[in-house]
Amino acid sequence: MSLTKFVGLLAFTAVAASATAASVEATNDTNAQIAELKKELNELKSQNGDKWLTEERASQIRGVVQDVMADADTRSSLQATAATSGYNNGFFIASPDGNFKLQVNGQVQVRSSYAWATNSSWNAARAVDPNATKAQYGTEIRRAKLSFSGNVVDPSWQYRVTMAYLPQGSQFATLSSSPYTTAGANSGNGSASTANLEDAYINKDMGNGMSLMMGQFKSPFLREELVTSANQLGVERSVVNQMFSTGWTDGIQFTAKNDSLMGMFSFNNGGNNANFATQNMSNTDTGAFTQYAITGRVQWLAFGNWAQFNDMTSMRGGGQGLMIGAAFNWQHGGNQNSDTTSSLFGDSGVASGNTDAGFFTYTADASWDLGGANLYGAFFGNFTSSLPTEQPGGTNGSSIQSYGALVQGGYFISDNTELFASWQWYETVNQNSGTNTSNDPMVSPGNVFSAQMNNIYSAGVNVYLTKNVKFTFDAGWAMNGIVYNGGIYNQAVAGTNYQVSGNSSNGGEWVGRAQVQLVF
Repeated sequence: MSLTKFVGLLAFTAVAASATAASVEATNDTNAQIAELKKELNELKSQNGDKWLTEERASQIRGVVQDVMADADTRSSLQATAATSGYNNGFFIASPDGNFKLQVNGQVQVRSSYAWATNSSWNAARAVDPNATKAQYGTEIRRAKLSFSGNVVDPSWQYRVTMAYLPQGSQFATLSSSPYTTAGANSGNGSASTANLEDAYINKDMGNGMSLMMGQFKSPFLREELVTSANQLGVERSVVNQMFSTGWTDGIQFTAKNDSLMGMFSFNNGGNNANFATQNMSNTDTGAFTQYAITGRVQWLAFGNWAQFNDMTSMRGGGQGLMIGAAFNWQHGGNQNSDTTSSLFGDSGVASGNTDAGFFTYTADASWDLGGANLYGAFFGNFTSSLPTEQPGGTNGSSIQSYGALVQGGYFISDNTELFASWQWYETVNQNSGTNTSNDPMVSPGNVFSAQMNNIYSAGVNVYLTKNVKFTFDAGWAMNGIVYNGGIYNQAVAGTNYQVSGNSSNGGEWVGRAQVQLVF
């Protein structure tokens, strides 16, 4: 060993000894090693006389010592400020003081479904579209999501960005003059699937249960929609939810919460109007955009805790709780086109909540957790007024009123197996000349509100292999054909795997679905 390397080793050993002197035994051992090194150094000095330490060699030794000391300082600094990482309801990395955090979550849903229309429903569909199919079936990637969330600067500045792969037409309906079209967007099985931006917001926690959020988020309206798709009771949200849901929007939202009350108020771009540029909102002559939208929701926690209502079920061993909520969405469509030949009106009637009309949608719901069983019920309503006069023949009437209801419940027969069932109902009535007319979609072709009265029954089972992996199987029966393609705010029926069939009052369709979900 050269003298330079030897002295460097001596310096490193000395520094390491000082950094690790945590016990007497370790210190004694280190001191013994240093004594041995000193002995060998003395021997080298005696062998080389006064020339053992030249200026060049001294410079080399100083460099080695400085490098060793710098490395020791770096290691000490890293130990004092080491970032934390791991898994806690998601993979995360964070600074030790918690001021900066990044958490990654994911969700994958693989689903197989079979939708079969009765002859009556199928024949009604073929009367409008000769290519309408009797059955639709297959396997799809219903959802594949990556979500990035956390905080910056301090825990009060929070963020979330979620990217989601969705099959074509599963989230936003493509309305056409024929609501019975069964290809592509209507079936949800098209080839033009895309990755969409869902959540993208900044949230400022102002303390005392108050927060202010800006960006893209779920409009604070329907409870079933606000609960993530990963925590639903059945394979998919209800058909009646799709009819009334406001979905994602862009805007600002204020939230105030204490131990028993929560209120959310939002000024936004309108139901299901996300990823819209500001300049488009003022394009009221040729576009179909919302002039304004106000959404509000209040929830009262009778007993239990808020966290247990982040899902639609109640696991065994969980606490009991009761939550009651109510909400509204009030908006006015922005299209001011007075041209009677406009394709928006022509044969399409009221196309969605962006049509030039007033929309007031409301709901009330109750959720009851029983620690191994759950029950949920909701009522929905919508009143559409100031209807466009451009509609030929005035078939829209003076107003359109829609109603709906959902009751569902689940019961765990074992620690990881849950049986569930649901009933949903919806109906739309046109108010014309002071008389409530029967709901006939053929009066206003393409009018999504003319959605014909329907009752849908379903039942199924959840098998929770772990908290991250769940199998769900269910079957549903719609007593009448499902006519509407997109709901009031253009949420697609296709995402539920029910196919849009025909105006049939004596036979609807069966739907069977099986899904495996993995979340992290």
